[in-house]
Amino acid sequence: MAWKRSRVQVPYGPHMVIFVGGLIGTGKTSLAQALGESLGIFYYDVDLIKKEVYSTDPNYNYNIENSIPFSNEIRIRNFELVSDDFVKLSRNHENIIVDETLHKESLRQILFKAAKRHFGGYIVIWIRTDEKIIKERLLNKQREGHMLKNPFEMYLALKKEFEDLNDADIIFNNNNPLDVSVPEFIRVVSEKLRFKNE
Repeated sequence: MAWKRSRVQVPYGPHMVIFVGGLIGTGKTSLAQALGESLGIFYYDVDLIKKEVYSTDPNYNYNIENSIPFSNEIRIRNFELVSDDFVKLSRNHENIIVDETLHKESLRQILFKAAKRHFGGYIVIWIRTDEKIIKERLLNKQREGHMLKNPFEMYLALKKEFEDLNDADIIFNNNNPLDVSVPEFIRVVSEKLRFKNE
């Protein structure tokens, strides 16, 4: 587990988006949902928008069947809709939690800029998991309602596209079962948020 303060110029006030990033299978969604429940912060499910937008891609079925990442054009359209939702959410929530792969620099900047514009700031928590564990998770447990046919193959495809995320505020290694990692994750993030708000 590592801590970084690379974005010190951004004020860490009570209004922010908490991004939980990580590749498929790292457990980012489970951790983000547990964090939201523990801290009483609204969890925004990007996958609901993603399913709607991605299904409009003419290559949708082919990409899903062959584990081909969707085009930047489709991803941009998705993130633009998410950014529109940030406008509405900021009226009723001081903070929200969002989990996303954040694997490409130009694309994640769309979300980061929207978070700064509508919430005033953001932090990034990056989830890392050993690939052996990711493979076991994705091959042994098909997530209900998930649109991917072969999640581990898509993980490998996204890994090839991954561009370093050098400005993560927290890096959390999630190699343990959820009953172990969730309490530790909540503790780490809670301490960091208190530190930022001092």
